[in-house]
Amino acid sequence: MSSSRSRKKRRAKKDLRKIIKALRNLLLITSGVLALYYFTQSPFFALQEIEVKGNKQLPQDEIVQKSGLSLGINYFDIDTGLVAKRLSSIPVIASVEVNKNLPNRMEIVVKEREPLALYCSQEGFAVIDGQGYCIEKNVVFNDYDLPIITGLSPDILQPGEKVSNKECLQSVLAVLGEDVQQLISEIDLAQENNLIAYTRQGIPVFLGAPDQLSEKIEMAVSYLGLLGTVEGIEYLDIRSLNAPAVKCEGKNLEKIENSISTAEN
Repeated sequence: MSSSRSRKKRRAKKDLRKIIKALRNLLLITSGVLALYYFTQSPFFALQEIEVKGNKQLPQDEIVQKSGLSLGINYFDIDTGLVAKRLSSIPVIASVEVNKNLPNRMEIVVKEREPLALYCSQEGFAVIDGQGYCIEKNVVFNDYDLPIITGLSPDILQPGEKVSNKECLQSVLAVLGEDVQQLISEIDLAQENNLIAYTRQGIPVFLGAPDQLSEKIEMAVSYLGLLGTVEGIEYLDIRSLNAPAVKCEGKNLEKIENSISTAEN
């Protein structure tokens, strides 16, 4: 009996030590968690700087406001995914990257959509980028020195959305470089296999189907550059790269032929 009581006492003491040790460890862990929590909530982690990069059209203040960020909020309370989602809803922003920099800085890197052309529809004029995304609608075309896309009904005309998935539109947008923008005022896509461009002087340029459009535009730009001083040009036909043609008044025909002959030589 005495031996049995001794074993029970030793077991009880051992269990008590285990409980005390467990409670001590729990207390240390709790204290550590609380200390860490209060440390992360300290002014040391209050947001002190918001840096915006890549913006050209949108003011920094507007981007910061739309992001939902403000100085003084806790660094660890910031949801970068939510910030990026808010900014991605702005039509002029093509992509956005939000980075946290310990202990109190945020970096927002945006890529903006660049205006490339005006899209004409029954609803009015809209500014679109090189991918066909609407940046802004109901604009006054005189406010923009950009080529106008006509003759194509939009799939949707809302800022931030692609106006059309037509291949002919994508083909045209892909060739609208600065040199083309300086010469072309309008491109009519009413007939997908009979595209027609108009120069800033109102001269029609028949482009035909959108295949080899880059080469056709390059040839048209070259010819228009050569014929810039010639008057009476009625149209330029580049539907066939192997047989380009220029129609004009007879009195200027010799001058045009000489210009083209000089260029080809």
